[in-house]
Amino acid sequence: MKKFVTLLATFLVLASLTACGSKEPAGKMTIGTPPLTGDFLDGWGNSAYDRIVRDMIHGYPTYDYTDAGEFVLNKTVVDKEEVTENEDGSKTYTFTIHKDLKWSDDTPITAKDFVFSLLFSSSPEFAAVGANNTGASPLVGWDDYSLSQEDIDDGIEKGKIDPDYTKVDTFDGVKLVDDHTFSLTIKAEELPYFFEVTYVSASPSPMHVWAPGADIEHGASKMTFGGDTADMAAVANYVSTKERFAPTVTSGMYNFVSYEQETVTMEVNPNFKGDYRGHKPSIKTVEVKRVNETLDVDYVLSGDIDITTGVVEGEKIEKALAAKEEGKAGLTTYERNGYGYLGFHSDFGPVADVKVRQAIGFLVDREEFVNGILGGYGVTVNGEYGLGQWMYKENAETIENDLINYVYDPDEAAKLLDETEWNKDKDGNAYAGNGFRYNDKGDKLVINHAGSENNPITDLIASDLVGRFEKAGIEYNVDFLDFNVMLDYFYNDEGQQEAALGARKYHTFNLASSFAAAYDPYYSYHSKYYGTWMNSTQTNDPKFDELVETMRGLDPEQHDEFSAAWLEFQKYWNEQLPNFPLYSNQYYDIYGATLDNVNTTPFYSIGRAVIDITLK
Repeated sequence: MKKFVTLLATFLVLASLTACGSKEPAGKMTIGTPPLTGDFLDGWGNSAYDRIVRDMIHGYPTYDYTDAGEFVLNKTVVDKEEVTENEDGSKTYTFTIHKDLKWSDDTPITAKDFVFSLLFSSSPEFAAVGANNTGASPLVGWDDYSLSQEDIDDGIEKGKIDPDYTKVDTFDGVKLVDDHTFSLTIKAEELPYFFEVTYVSASPSPMHVWAPGADIEHGASKMTFGGDTADMAAVANYVSTKERFAPTVTSGMYNFVSYEQETVTMEVNPNFKGDYRGHKPSIKTVEVKRVNETLDVDYVLSGDIDITTGVVEGEKIEKALAAKEEGKAGLTTYERNGYGYLGFHSDFGPVADVKVRQAIGFLVDREEFVNGILGGYGVTVNGEYGLGQWMYKENAETIENDLINYVYDPDEAAKLLDETEWNKDKDGNAYAGNGFRYNDKGDKLVINHAGSENNPITDLIASDLVGRFEKAGIEYNVDFLDFNVMLDYFYNDEGQQEAALGARKYHTFNLASSFAAAYDPYYSYHSKYYGTWMNSTQTNDPKFDELVETMRGLDPEQHDEFSAAWLEFQKYWNEQLPNFPLYSNQYYDIYGATLDNVNTTPFYSIGRAVIDITLK
């Protein structure tokens, strides 16, 4: 821990406020990452590495967040904002955007593009192509607008929807006022909400490209179709099969050029007006390129790539520190706003039993991960939190003292397993500590684990945990999968798995997550989303429902109350273990000596920070 704190104090780089863009953009930067899925639009369950690209090519949100995670009105986009508290308890935000915003193809960005973006991404047709259409669910009218005819028929059959109900094509909470003004109305029942402005953080989508011939009338909350666009289903088909993988027109700081040979190439967007501060990028071309994860730092030091981010392995960090001393590399380090974990599908197989999950917690020596993988540059955590979160900083003492500390304790694990159905030997006698465990049906206690290839954490799990688990009577099978295939198994619900991947197989996964600036675990743990990829742990627990509802039902001014509610959530999470937390740590972004102003933070990853990076 001493090494962890000392290096944080020594190498933390404060964000520079030097505006870029005073000179013509020039040069090229290459970012090395693990595999991308090649999914460059929001809505699908893609990876953090795709997010790097998305952050660069999409832009102009009405509300943005700073490098410290603070939400701010984006005055580069919004010329005027009006907020009205309505008599029914709802709240309307009316935005007038600047008239000088342009798409990368020189087409003006208007209020229609913001309204279209919400109408499309909330439509049942968007959901029908496998995307998440719930982003605007807090707005008035979403519940009706988002329903497909199939949903309606099913609801009528089950008695949940009135037989006289008819499908609507208007989204009443989203309204086009004029060419440069639109309004968004938040439902009364969604207020208060601690991160209220995220409900009205809207970004444009290019209606002239995605839906040519379609239109939205002033004062309307619906689209009309014509020309080359038959209906919303046609838009969804085009976007999900074309634009999703190769965006043709963009609003962000860079234009998408190509994705070939596992490399995304982007070039600066000359029409980009700037981020929320008015800053523009100074580097003309950026590549996001897949590299071997075990050699990423070596590639930086050899000049094959310019930067690799999120480095956690101690051996790599030590190598980069030595190179920094010699003037051959630079690095930025920051506390992680996330954690590494074993992910469970907590409704499936043996891990559906909380005592099995807890037993796993006492069979894992997490110090092996901190020391063997992180080289001491991290700490174990006992909940779903990261060291960079302000809630953790405020509650650190209670977190450290009151939560169950899952240390390696095979006796405690055995005690917990004896309290489950897996308390027999193969002959049906009480389990006495030899061989594998069975239940009364004669089923062996088997847990199948999916890990990604070329990943030192998967390697450690295979070499360390398999033997520990076997001594406890658990057959633990580890499969090394392509990263994207592993994500498919983790995120897809049972029906999708049976269709695309075969019957469910895996109970545990080794993963890591970074939290959004607005930490809201509602979609991840509420039973409303059980069976979907959003609730990836497949948690279905009324207590979790209550806890996440409490957190999100607070006013933005109720800072202390949110902090307290977050702590209660962490306490219950620590008992139930929908995932098993391994560590949180410092991230090290390691870059070549030719880069300057690399100011990444827990909230400001390379996809955002690139706007301030300069070439020496």
